[in-house]
Amino acid sequence: MTERQIREEFKLRLSGIEDGKYCFSVNCNKEFFELAELSEIQDGLLNLRIEMVRHEKLVDLSFDFSGDVVMTCDRCLLPVNIPMAFKSHLIVKLVPIVEDGENENDDDMWVMDENTYELDLFHYVYETIVLALPHRVVHEDDQDGNPTCDPSVMAILDNMAVAKEEKPVDPRWEALKNLKLED
Repeated sequence: MTERQIREEFKLRLSGIEDGKYCFSVNCNKEFFELAELSEIQDGLLNLRIEMVRHEKLVDLSFDFSGDVVMTCDRCLLPVNIPMAFKSHLIVKLVPIVEDGENENDDDMWVMDENTYELDLFHYVYETIVLALPHRVVHEDDQDGNPTCDPSVMAILDNMAVAKEEKPVDPRWEALKNLKLED
């Protein structure tokens, strides 16, 4: 698929659409992540279901994301599969004339000219996915609580932790730990 074809999938036509409820499905796959420059995500597939309720002066959009993404483990740097399922909501208010300052879109409410032909949701979907990504990405621990990361990397990390603990503490700093400060 070309960049233009991918971006076209995230455009919802408003002009000429009657009031009512409409549903759309779009896939956010590796091509989408590369195009959106989501460098944190190596691969994956998020299924996106968009429910649009069109009213005379309002468009109510509900987004339902589900699927998996592949990211780099923060601990061992190997790929890790991250299951994701989340929802988002956006309201688009259609007005005859957009006043100065009114067109500054909020996170979950946009104000647009009522003659807008289509909504481009590509960037909104990108931002929603970025905000839903976990802050810390690591392989899950096994049932005994041990990390399932690459054993060779874990051995190196364990050796580094032991080496750090073996350093003798300067007695001058050790004495400072015993000082009590007045409240």
